[in-house]
Amino acid sequence: MQDNIARNLKLLCSYAPSIAEVCRGLGVNRQQFTKYLSGASRPSARNMRRICDYFGVEETELMMPHGRFAELVSLRPRARHLLRALGPAATHIDRMIASSVDSLRPYCGYYFYYYYTPSRPGMIRRSVLRIAGYKGVYYTRLSERIQPEESPLGRSHFIRYIGVALMLGGRIFITDHNSNALRSLSQTILFPAAGEVPEFLTGMTLGVQGRSARSPFAAQVFLEYLGPQINLRPAMAQTGIFAADSAALPRHIARMLAVGGEGQHMLTALELPA
Repeated sequence: MQDNIARNLKLLCSYAPSIAEVCRGLGVNRQQFTKYLSGASRPSARNMRRICDYFGVEETELMMPHGRFAELVSLRPRARHLLRALGPAATHIDRMIASSVDSLRPYCGYYFYYYYTPSRPGMIRRSVLRIAGYKGVYYTRLSERIQPEESPLGRSHFIRYIGVALMLGGRIFITDHNSNALRSLSQTILFPAAGEVPEFLTGMTLGVQGRSARSPFAAQVFLEYLGPQINLRPAMAQTGIFAADSAALPRHIARMLAVGGEGQHMLTALELPA
């Protein structure tokens, strides 16, 4: 096992500019670190945590047989470079994630997600949002149904947005992106629920239109909690775009989104002089 740690640690260090830089980043004595690389000594529990945090691996992974570990590491080099690029910010982001663990747990589950869509002015889009936790991080998945009249090919299909949720300063922040076309990020900010069960959530989303104009827009959002687990197929069948007075929408939806008047639902892009 100790030989595995030494070989795996050497592999990780091969991605770094130098051993000296790794030692500085870890705050570990160079002579002691050399013993780890040679297999003459095993890192203490404290230094093991430092090493794992620095390289973005788990302790159990670092003890894997070298062949399996090399295959694992080869699949995620960009994640390691991103961790290093973040530098001191990585610690702050980790604290944000850790502080959200307990506060976001009650919000896990499925929601209908409503807003006035910029692609069809005056129309309300209903989508399905899921918030789920995995290993202390909360992820989001927003599924939107594009109807034939919206599609250049004239057929219905789904667009999915994958993101991360955080609870900061008493607000829920969701940052996501289109999982197929990596061309922009969207931000949603929500007010937390007043009670223990998040029956409704309100807030605002900021993003970029999917059309060729790529205009930025902002819109109010209203979320209706569906439950921790649902039958997804019938829920997805209810998604799409609807007139504000459509009988397919609950009456209160248009009212909740109407603050500021219909003309205020979207911010159009400003053209800057050349």
